[in-house]
Amino acid sequence: MSRHNHPNGEQNSSRLTRRGVLGASGAALAAGLSGCAGLTGGGTSNNDSSADGETQIDYWFYFGAAERDVMANLITEFNEMDNGIQVNEQGVPFGEFLNKLFTAVNADNSPHVASYFGSFGQYLKPITHPIDDYLSSGASNKYFDFAWDSLQVSGSTYALPIDIHGKALYTNENVLESAGVDPDFTSWESFSNACDTIVSDSDARPFSFLNWRSGQEAFRAYTSALTQAGGNVLTGDPGNYQVAYDNDIGLETAQLMANITGEFGWDTPTFQSDSARVEDFIAGNLAMFIAGTWSINNLKNESGEVYEDLALNFERPFMFPGDGDNVAWCESNSLFFPNNANHDEAEKQAAVEFAEFVTQNNAEWATAGGHLPASQSVAESSAVKNTALWQDIGTISTMHEMVTNEQVRYQPSTSVDLNSSRFWGSFLDMYLQNTDVQTGVQSSASELQSALDNA
Repeated sequence: MSRHNHPNGEQNSSRLTRRGVLGASGAALAAGLSGCAGLTGGGTSNNDSSADGETQIDYWFYFGAAERDVMANLITEFNEMDNGIQVNEQGVPFGEFLNKLFTAVNADNSPHVASYFGSFGQYLKPITHPIDDYLSSGASNKYFDFAWDSLQVSGSTYALPIDIHGKALYTNENVLESAGVDPDFTSWESFSNACDTIVSDSDARPFSFLNWRSGQEAFRAYTSALTQAGGNVLTGDPGNYQVAYDNDIGLETAQLMANITGEFGWDTPTFQSDSARVEDFIAGNLAMFIAGTWSINNLKNESGEVYEDLALNFERPFMFPGDGDNVAWCESNSLFFPNNANHDEAEKQAAVEFAEFVTQNNAEWATAGGHLPASQSVAESSAVKNTALWQDIGTISTMHEMVTNEQVRYQPSTSVDLNSSRFWGSFLDMYLQNTDVQTGVQSSASELQSALDNA
């Protein structure tokens, strides 16, 4: 996958906040954003919703490259059906997506359907509407129970999941074999000994906690390690969350993360580029790193094939120490339904019909995007199981196993943008040896708690 295919959440450097958008007047927003009409576009207020006798539906998404092509094909297929619905697509850069969506809702110029991460249900609740009254009979049974239940907000359905994607451990089998190691990926002792052997018996580095230079990537990997250690990012319920990783378990887990580039000497704190770990893995200079199912696309050549001399596996990442649950971070690209006073009941019904089609007929999403479809029947279809990502490389089959056994966990659904680099930049700094663990964790926890208290 190209770098832009799976956004990294660094859009949060924007100063326009969720609260600011909801509280500002349309005129003020228009002035502050150099004209919100030019930013938003594509809303139903600019369209004839019944042109040519068809109900017109506007859909915004941030997908690129292979995912963009699959979604375009699904939209075309849906539009060619004799159902009286026409979907108009609009791509929006991921870095602009949230600000643009909040602005559009404030101006009653929002689309009928918008893609975003499923764990953002609580965050997007004020600007979206539930769809339980529009769902087809038995719709909830079409998706993995784990995803359906996890994405419910206040007992209502605000989004439909397209996929379930998550992070696990990529291994370069050539490097492991040359070092003569075969680690047990459920044992910290075995994993640690293997890493030390790679350091002493090869020219490669054994393990990187990150696959990309990003605070969000540090957060996602840290979440897995923290949960396996018995800790939590937050405790409590939406509206009353308390930061929970500034305790002994959280600090110990952060110290382990920092030790990888420090005391252990398993990775270098230097990044020559954002994608340096991917490049090192391909070149055989890195034995293992934590990365997402979609990251398989970073390991392919221009013909869309995994590099011929790259022998790799995708292992469940349950090697971290502690007495917690064997789970890993996961997320779902999902479809939300923004508020708009100009949307009538027929349009809302049509929007849900489109969303059900897209999320229940997307076998190609597995091949192109590297994601496990959230529809269980699609995920377990021959069209998915016969792919190389299921049969040979194992990214999709491993993720299916983890989902089936509920060995994945979504990040908490909060009323703040939990992916923001303002919360997790210090974790990247810890990994890069630019700050000490105590300072980094306390800085992150204080910033996040303040945001939660003032949301």
